[in-house]
Amino acid sequence: MKLRRKHFFLILILLIATGVISFALGRRSSSRTRMPYSKWPQVQFKDIRILIASDSRLANQGFAGAGEKDFEKTLMVFPNILPGTAFTNENQGFGPVIRDLKIVYLDASMNVLKEDVMVKETGTSVAPEGTSLAIEGPLP
Repeated sequence: MKLRRKHFFLILILLIATGVISFALGRRSSSRTRMPYSKWPQVQFKDIRILIASDSRLANQGFAGAGEKDFEKTLMVFPNILPGTAFTNENQGFGPVIRDLKIVYLDASMNVLKEDVMVKETGTSVAPEGTSLAIEGPLP
């Protein structure tokens, strides 16, 4: 009887510990820490930097939380965009977008499907049918 009780408490402690660890790891992985642009995949030309949002984490961050200097001569490319994908300048955990942005949606043949201006902090835009790529940059 004592051995069963001992096993029961040991299993209970292990289950509680596993739950606490899983909860802590889940909270850390869902936090919205910004990836510095220096660590993004990118292409540098003489006067322009192109940042490539190659995965969903970078795509979700975009220009959110960027400082004024981060906008200078910078474009972002969002590959593999599905129709109906929403872009927003609202604070989604990375910080707000502090400049107005222009976004251009292209299809697989690189035809422009739609252009939008998204106002700082509140702007939104939705990719139209046929979208496969989006390019975003600050307005002059």
